[in-house]
Amino acid sequence: MKKSILFACVLLITASSFANANNPVSEKALKAFKATFKDAENVVWTDAENIYTVKFVQQGVKTFVKYDEDGNFISSRRYYFADKLPLDIQCTLKKKFASKTVFGVTEYTLGDEVNYYIKLEDATTWETVKIDNARNIEVTEKYKKI
Repeated sequence: MKKSILFACVLLITASSFANANNPVSEKALKAFKATFKDAENVVWTDAENIYTVKFVQQGVKTFVKYDEDGNFISSRRYYFADKLPLDIQCTLKKKFASKTVFGVTEYTLGDEVNYYIKLEDATTWETVKIDNARNIEVTEKYKKI
């Protein structure tokens, strides 16, 4: 009986030490994430040279956020549909690209800069439009559908 209890304790201590060793997240990055994204789902962390990337879904939006080891925000990428775009951008797209529909949006944030890469389509073409903080519009890609 004593051997069984001792074995169980050793096994528990060993397992918990390995669990901590495999946790790639700095405590500061984890704390910053939990404070900001309280209702995140399907959370997965990765570590590459003290840059911590967390992938998750929040309110149907697939999101990637990068933190440094001190828990400071570095950048983010979010993937969503037109209804999540700021209203001014939705209005601009409907006016400037009236014959096209929005297929999807990639929002990229680095520091204070937010850029929206919006994939538009019609019956014959695909276009990617970039809209920056100042609401400058640039067509970055254009392809014909086959």
